[in-house]
Amino acid sequence: MNVVVTDTGPLLHLHQVGALHLLAQLGSIQVTPTAWSELQRHAPNFAISGKPAWLSLAQPSASAILQASQWVNAQVLHAGEAEALAHAREIQADMFLTDDTAARTMGESLGIHVRGSLGVVLFAAVSGHLDKAKCLQILTDLEMQSTLWMSAKVKLAAGQAVSQIFGSP
Repeated sequence: MNVVVTDTGPLLHLHQVGALHLLAQLGSIQVTPTAWSELQRHAPNFAISGKPAWLSLAQPSASAILQASQWVNAQVLHAGEAEALAHAREIQADMFLTDDTAARTMGESLGIHVRGSLGVVLFAAVSGHLDKAKCLQILTDLEMQSTLWMSAKVKLAAGQAVSQIFGSP
């Protein structure tokens, strides 16, 4: 089973559109204390409903915490992304989930497979967990109802990916 570490973004954004369950398709999902705290701050109703059974709270090692603080002090990453990425790197996670451009770039430069909220939705579509209509609805909801910001380039790429997955109408 894949070991996946996530920062706050994908948890928050997929929660905001009622698609959080899609994360469970990726494997064993870990969240670090700083990312979990950020999620509870930004989505208090998530905290009330509780942590899903498929999501585990991971405790980063002292060396991962030190690495994260160095990235934060250098103003390369914010605390949640830094802690999650340092933990993912140390445990050699199969995947790191983030919607933050700097964290994505950093993760990829470290040789870690990185995916964001849109990637989670598209993976669910490719693996047969979403039909075309539901996939398009979640992608639209992410743009219109969540706090996720998407560039025109990213929106276009997501639309092209849906066409490749399901074929053009």
